[in-house]
Parts: sequence; structure tokens; C-alpha cells
Amino acid sequence: MKKTCIAIAAGILAFANLALADILPPGQKVVPVCASFSNTESMLNTMAVYGYETGVTGEKVDFSSFIDGECFKPGYKFNTYKVYGVKTDHALKINAEIDAGTYDPSKDTEAYPASIQPEMGYLNVDSALTTTEIKNIYKIIGFDEEKHVLTIVPLQYEESKSDRTTPFIFKGGIFTVSAGYPDAGILTDTTIFSDVTKDTPYYYSIKYLKENNIVSGYPDGTFKPDNTINRAELAKIIVGAFHSASVADCMAHYASQSSTVVKLFTDVSVDMLSSSVQPPWYLDYVCVGKLDGFIKGYPDGSFKPSQEINFVEAAKIILGGFGTITETSDPWYKGYVEYLASRGAIPPSIQYFNQKITRGEMAEIIFRLKANYTASPSQKYSDLK
Repeated sequence: MKKTCIAIAAGILAFANLALADILPPGQKVVPVCASFSNTESMLNTMAVYGYETGVTGEKVDFSSFIDGECFKPGYKFNTYKVYGVKTDHALKINAEIDAGTYDPSKDTEAYPASIQPEMGYLNVDSALTTTEIKNIYKIIGFDEEKHVLTIVPLQYEESKSDRTTPFIFKGGIFTVSAGYPDAGILTDTTIFSDVTKDTPYYYSIKYLKENNIVSGYPDGTFKPDNTINRAELAKIIVGAFHSASVADCMAHYASQSSTVVKLFTDVSVDMLSSSVQPPWYLDYVCVGKLDGFIKGYPDGSFKPSQEINFVEAAKIILGGFGTITETSDPWYKGYVEYLASRGAIPPSIQYFNQKITRGEMAEIIFRLKANYTASPSQKYSDLK
């Protein structure tokens, strides 16, 4: 039998008792960031979720607060809400406290915290920008009794501008006021690659990798986020993301074992004394990967550098480079996939174990691991086919 829960949004986190205009640097203005929920009444009724807000003003609000339209905004002394869920039988016991505005879900052991908290607050931006408001949009998708959470996922954010009749919509991310992903720099029109804009899927992950010198793109200034990635390209990125090993030391190590010919794999080798044959561009990265043990190649001794890589193969190489050891499992990739799932690092666009991954998806996986980012939805092992 389905159990009802009540979502309680409680205003927390003291905000300075100063007028915002008094603390603004010259040439800047304040842009509010609010949090909204994209749920229909029928969906909430199906899931038996109801919402009550207490905190900033103390009044009780019905579950329409969690339906399209209303956007929670920070009060004068508050810029964050926390959301909790409680079951129907317990809600009846605390209803009087909710009505009186004295209920504190953070002290209630029977209140279930949300999987993520809505992000809202104020942002100081350049006065020349036409941005007037940022609206984060979330969705309540279920009440997980086993994990003891009310599951909320971010859908998108909208940037309203005074010179536009409709807002810019950026799917797949939430605008973070405090820190992390995305960052405040998104309000500037920074071009990171000629083919990557703010509405490109995984824009923030690609931006993070670019700004941290993990990826450099192609000579023509593009990144090609929708292109599949091959094994050589992934080796280069993993070395950039997780390793600072000396390439020179790596080549010297193998040269000392095999005279002047460094033969990393049957299809990856170089004669150190030959000036007539140009070494492949990926040689250094494959060398570091092999020396550090996260690149092992195939049973026939080859590496297959130009071969497109699928998700589970990429998971093994990425986690090997990340320094994670997974236990032997059946099938062989289960441990790698489950570890990525535990870190919230499998983007929803990954549907199949043998799916060829794109450069954008690769950027998202590495970003989530490097930045320890877990706020966006992630696939589980059982979700994949």
C-alpha cells in the first residue's frame, strides 16, 4: 500500500542584517536566484506527496507550492530552504506544530531529508548585464523509504533578461549560488570552444575540464562534444585528469628494457633513434597509462588506439586512472559500474553497458569524479542494459 509523505520546506541559514544596496561593490547589482518545482498536481497526488512551508514567514502553505509556477525566494534573513518528507501517520501527530509554525524537521528523527536541497539566494553581477532573475527548477520523483530520502532531481535553470521576452533555458544543471557547479561565471559569455555554448549538454563539465587544463580540444578550436571518443583520446584525457607522471621518465623506463625500440603494445611502438618515423601523438599518454597500470591492452598484446570505446571499457580505464581498485566481479565490469554509480557519476544519457560514449559524456563522468559532484541524476547498475 502506498504511503503518503509530506514535504516540509524549512527556511534556514541566517543572511546578513544589512540592506543589499549597502554592501554592493560599485558597478554591480543584485540578481535573485529562486527555486521552483516542476510537478503537476496529479503527479503529486499519485505519489501522495504534499508540501508545507515554514520558516521565513511561518505560514502554512498547501502542496501547490510544489507545482509549476511558485518559485521559492530567499527571505530577508534567509537564502536557503531545506526540504524534508514525513509519512502520513507521523504528519498527523505534528500537524499542530506545523500550524503553529513551531515544527523543526531538522530535529525530527522521523522526517526524511531530501536527496538534494533547493539552491536559492542572491548574486552580485555586473550592472551592465541584463539578467534580472535566475530560476532553478527541480522535480520530486519519489519517496524512497529504504534510503530514507525524499528524492528530488534538478531539471534546468532559466535566466531571465530585461531585453528578452522569454528566458534562456539551460537543461541538465542548476545554478549554484554558493559554490561548485555551475559557477558564477556562467553569466558571462565565455567561449571555451567554438562548438560549445551554454546550452550544449555537459557545458559545465567541458568548461571545468578546459579551465583545469585537462582537455585542449582540436587544432581548429572545436571540442566536438557529440563525437564518440577512441581509446587513444581517452588515454590522453585520463593522464591529464589524474596523473602528473613524467613522460620522459616513462619512455626512458621502457627504452632501458628494450634497447632503442620502445614497444608498449604490438600496435604502439617507436624507435627512439629513428628520425624518419614520427611517433604517434598518443604515444606519451599510452606510455604513462601502461607504466601506471591503468592501460593494459587486449589479450593479443594490442592497444587498438583508434578504436571507439564503450562505456564499460571507459569505466575501467577512468577508474584505473582515478586510482580506484574494484573487486573482481561477474561480469567483469560490474564493480566498475557500481563504483561510478556510488559516486553519482553515470549521466542519464548512458543507457547501455556497451554504449559508445561521447566526448561530452566522458567530460561529465570525469568532472563528477574530480569535483566530487553528486547533485545531478545518475544511473545505477540496474538501470543499464
